[in-house]
Amino acid sequence: WRNLLTVLLEAGDWVGAEATAREVLALSPDDPDGVRGLGYALIRQDRSREAAEALRASLERREDPGARALLAQIQAGLRTEKGMTEQRLAYFNVRYDGVAHEDVGREILRQLERHRVTLIQAFDFEPRATIPVILFSQQGYYDATGAPAWAGGHYDNFDGRIRVPIGGLTTALTPEMDGTLVHELAHAFIASRSRGVAPRDVHEGVAQFMEGKRLASLLDREQLNALADGRIRGVMGFYLGALSFVEFLMAERGQGGINDLLQALGDTGDVESAFRKVYGRGYGQVRNDWANRFRRDYGS
Repeated sequence: WRNLLTVLLEAGDWVGAEATAREVLALSPDDPDGVRGLGYALIRQDRSREAAEALRASLERREDPGARALLAQIQAGLRTEKGMTEQRLAYFNVRYDGVAHEDVGREILRQLERHRVTLIQAFDFEPRATIPVILFSQQGYYDATGAPAWAGGHYDNFDGRIRVPIGGLTTALTPEMDGTLVHELAHAFIASRSRGVAPRDVHEGVAQFMEGKRLASLLDREQLNALADGRIRGVMGFYLGALSFVEFLMAERGQGGINDLLQALGDTGDVESAFRKVYGRGYGQVRNDWANRFRRDYGS
């Protein structure tokens, strides 16, 4: 049962993982793998209160550092969502700060449903799990996520939640907010399809591409030259580089190649193997090929 539990957790089959964890615990009520597996499977089904109760009950009988740390993470998330209004639909559970944001919450839900259909068509894939979307006041968002001031949203690989600040929004969503929703929802698709294995540059590059960003429309020739020469560094340099890398992958094998890569990442659990399978060479070599092409086209 333990081996099956590991396989199901890695596959993102949260319903199956929950059932298997309960089988493990039926045989051994305080089995640490079973307790942690049950807790995590419940979190990923947006059942954090049940997860916390299961972990607390086990910890009262037997101390386990892993279960204790998991409980602390769950409790922190529950504190940030305390008192929120909730709407549960087939594909999204949306929470927001009460009546003041009800109209905005409904409009965001409509946009998420629209973007979900678009992303299913693009990725030729649909995540199995319902996606929790938490809408915060500006300060509440930064307190909950620890995200930097420039971040417009955050997808959390730990609990599968999309967290978005909506302070000051009206039902007429700004283009920036709409782009944020596509971007963060794309992260949820990428994480699910690759089973959490996609490297960060692929994650961020594909999410930006799905948002509609293209390097040529973001940077002029002088700025492209600066990026190619390594003069744009830090977070901005990383994001622009990630977008450029994904545009390189798109030029080589199109959206189908990206979809095959995400599937291979999930199937193999290994970045190098997945890139070799889809692009005929390892991740490092593909990165080198992209960097050399970009410097040749735009460098000094």
